[in-house]
Amino acid sequence: MSDEIVIIGGSLTGLTLALACAKYRIPVRVIERSAGHILGGDSLSIDLDLVATTTGYDPRAQPVLPVVPAYRELTTWPALYAWLRTRTIETHSIVLEESKNVTAISDMGEYVNISFSDGSERNAAAVIGADGYRSLVRQTITQEDPFATYSGYLVWRGLVEERELERSVAWSSNGGLWIEFVEGYRLVAATLPGRDGSLKAGERQITFAWFDTHQGTLLHQSGCLTEEGHVIGSLVRGKIDSTVRAELADIAKDIWPPLWREAVVKGVLSHAVLSGAPIAEYNPPRLAKGALAIVGDAAHVVSPMTGRGYLTGVEDAAMLAQMLSQRASDEPISTVFKRFEIARLPYIRGLVTHSMRISDEFVRYAKYHR
Repeated sequence: MSDEIVIIGGSLTGLTLALACAKYRIPVRVIERSAGHILGGDSLSIDLDLVATTTGYDPRAQPVLPVVPAYRELTTWPALYAWLRTRTIETHSIVLEESKNVTAISDMGEYVNISFSDGSERNAAAVIGADGYRSLVRQTITQEDPFATYSGYLVWRGLVEERELERSVAWSSNGGLWIEFVEGYRLVAATLPGRDGSLKAGERQITFAWFDTHQGTLLHQSGCLTEEGHVIGSLVRGKIDSTVRAELADIAKDIWPPLWREAVVKGVLSHAVLSGAPIAEYNPPRLAKGALAIVGDAAHVVSPMTGRGYLTGVEDAAMLAQMLSQRASDEPISTVFKRFEIARLPYIRGLVTHSMRISDEFVRYAKYHR
């Protein structure tokens, strides 16, 4: 019987958890359906001390993770993913298996059976789902309520190269986030390190997140939303119709401040830059069942307005890895997972409830200011 722990999902939280386990000399296998992400979310808050403590690697040491040293440390999704993946590949106790698509997970009592799209199977002592807001592992754990629910708004995202703009953005690299509310929309923008880590004006990347409550019809037509209001997809780069992008550009020219206007317009007009994420929230009834557990967005989905998405996943990873390291040799992993759920679930449910309140307030604001 296999004694292997398998992490489903090799994105940010999955790789963070793998490194956290490796710090305690717990061998794990990470299974990821993609072959090394190139693009993902565009910007996120990060706590360098927390990441260093959790993974055993300091992001300020070589290879350095480029961040904006503002009141809230910011980095880009691609930079953080590349940093985590590099560390994972270098860590001998982690097996990273990419281009492997999981289609089914079955808790067999004494072990977990994993089925793949190529017809193969694998048995594991335990499975931890870090497979995002549409988590297959979550669907196995909470079959009665497995789907994240649409929060009433979409976020248009983009990451624009500053060198492609006619003029540099007059916003300090340590200025943090710019937040603007206009006519029922919300804009969050910032200057971030360039692809080479540079913080010099003209060499940085400009990120924007445009919160929009007007795209329900588009999301239904594109298959991102079910009739029940469950989020099952997103508007990916390269797939957003040019008419939609042109309409957004016209709105951006009218409402967004000159400081960010050129970057936002350029971003929404580019099929290779613009993506649209319908914001979903999920308040979990549980985090574990038998030899299955979930962490990160697989366990709890919150609005980006909380600024707690990835950071909460890091906290999940830190706690679960430590509990696994303290497991007695004859103790079932299911017992550890249950302790993790008891310790972590109250905080998670409180955070998601807070997120839902924030979302409700924004939707009401947008409706009032239309």
